[in-house]
Amino acid sequence: MQNIILCGFMGCGKTTVGKILSRMLSWEYLDLDEMIEDEAGKPIPVIFSEDGEQAFRDLEHEVVSSLAKRIRCVVSAGGGTMVYERNRKALSPLDTVVFLDADFESCYSRIKNSNRPLVCKHTKEELETLFNQRYNSYLEAAQMTVDARFQPQTAAEEIAGRLP
Repeated sequence: MQNIILCGFMGCGKTTVGKILSRMLSWEYLDLDEMIEDEAGKPIPVIFSEDGEQAFRDLEHEVVSSLAKRIRCVVSAGGGTMVYERNRKALSPLDTVVFLDADFESCYSRIKNSNRPLVCKHTKEELETLFNQRYNSYLEAAQMTVDARFQPQTAAEEIAGRLP
């Protein structure tokens, strides 16, 4: 195994679980959104407003592609990252993608007051539609699915316990 890539909808706990898991494994923690912001030199909401979603997705793909050169990293992917086949194909075959599966209401309660571009631009109903549209992509991308509705520590322990 080269890296562990955590995927799932906004608010499923990728960042929190990722940080806990990286400490448990003594692996480096990487947040894909932070890597994109570093690459662009500006925050994601600004990328979206100034350059558009396609520019963001292109940057995202560049950063995902760079992960193939890394080893022993726990990576929190953005909510839409694994929806795109080009990103899934860019990962190393040695990477393990883990879907943090949380229901929409759990995710929404965590993101509803955030400044995330998609949250600011869409109603709860539109976000739930997006959640439903993305759900099967997360399942298809993942080699492992973990229940992420409860404590992040529990999810991290389950992931660590199921690794080869």
